[in-house]
Amino acid sequence: MKHVGKWIGALFLAVAMLFGCMPAVWAASVQQPQIVLKASGVQGQYTLRLENFSSKFESAQFDICVSRAVDAPEVAWRDDSPAHFQRIDARQQDGKTVLTVYIDRLSPIANSNNADLAELTFRQPVPASSFSAGAELLALDENQEETVFQSPALVVSGSGAEEGSSGSGSSSDSDSDSDSGAGAAETFHRKEVLRWEDVSEYASENGGQKILKIPMRSGQVIGRDIFLQAAEKGFLLRLDYGDYIWTFSVTKELSIPDNRVFYDFSLEKLRYKSLSAAVDSTDLAQFEIAYSGPLPCEATLSYRLGDSYAGETVHLSYYNENKATLSFQESAAVSSGGWVDYRFTHASKYVISSADLWGSSAPPAASGATVSSNLAANIVVPPEDQVEDPAEEPDEDLEKEAEPEEEASSSIPEEPEEKEESERPRANRTDWALPAAILLLTGGIVTAVILIQMLANKKKRPRI
Repeated sequence: MKHVGKWIGALFLAVAMLFGCMPAVWAASVQQPQIVLKASGVQGQYTLRLENFSSKFESAQFDICVSRAVDAPEVAWRDDSPAHFQRIDARQQDGKTVLTVYIDRLSPIANSNNADLAELTFRQPVPASSFSAGAELLALDENQEETVFQSPALVVSGSGAEEGSSGSGSSSDSDSDSDSGAGAAETFHRKEVLRWEDVSEYASENGGQKILKIPMRSGQVIGRDIFLQAAEKGFLLRLDYGDYIWTFSVTKELSIPDNRVFYDFSLEKLRYKSLSAAVDSTDLAQFEIAYSGPLPCEATLSYRLGDSYAGETVHLSYYNENKATLSFQESAAVSSGGWVDYRFTHASKYVISSADLWGSSAPPAASGATVSSNLAANIVVPPEDQVEDPAEEPDEDLEKEAEPEEEASSSIPEEPEEKEESERPRANRTDWALPAAILLLTGGIVTAVILIQMLANKKKRPRI
């Protein structure tokens, strides 16, 4: 009986070791959401955003703490449908301000796992480093099943202008991490606001046309005075980010609100399965413009697809997150150097696809020409978590992108492409969770069998 007790004890030890490892496996397989506060470019205003937030969730509650006493911010919800329950309560606690965010909808909060929720405008200056996250984030799915995320991460991006500094010298890029507030991880980013004196040297005249071509680096944003000065002096404003170029007709109708401090026209490349599925996997590019809203004037975006697409007609569509639809914007022919030009009056999320799924009019006859039409139907974008992973087959579009380009048609010198800081890998972290659990379970059973066999052999050995 003593040996039987030892066998049982050994078995329990092996099982305990196995299940002691299981929480780590399951925790790693759950995608942790991230709260984001991003300086919008308006004085005292931050955009509230959720990232890595499953499209299964329709309700959420979390706290954002400010390290000083401030008035409750003015809140403008991106999707202000009366069918939603959305509220932010502010309370004072130990000299700090705690903002509690409540969201309850009848559809996914983040259809593609990332979504801008609202603009928060503070009356008093609130630097990026003043924010911290609460202890937990509560999320409910459509069946009201609750998931609790402990110590949610908070990412805050500000600028020298938002923090009261003047000039670009004191607002250069700097990243710092802080462990303040409920043990949550906060990350702070500060952007460099370019002023007219920083860029006036790039002004030139070509064939009688005045052009201000500004080479843009990661983390830089455009101050309002650059638009105003360029318009006053009659310059065409061009922002060169390398593989995409913005051209603004500032000499025409220029409209900039008085409280606008800067604009951020950088693009974040997206890889949403839902958008790819919506266009039958014919997407050549998905991107989100950092600034969201009406542009200060009419603009053209030149986007480099690659010379392997030269002569093809490709189609731009606008992704409306609130309605979960793709609406047709414009068709254009790719130039011989692999660039495509689209006209923009508004900034948001967009898809460039090779397939015309909206039934637009005939392709443009000349390279760079565009056509558009009023289309009756939009394409429905399914929730991200309802889209199956595509089969692991060679992606011809990606292979085309990977081919070296001998020359580009842009007259602007190209710089080596740098991976944007905001570009994140979208690997599915649940792919390895099940195999790991099976491996641990098998190892635990084998360990238990070996221990039992060793004890059994010891029992059979004759005593000397």
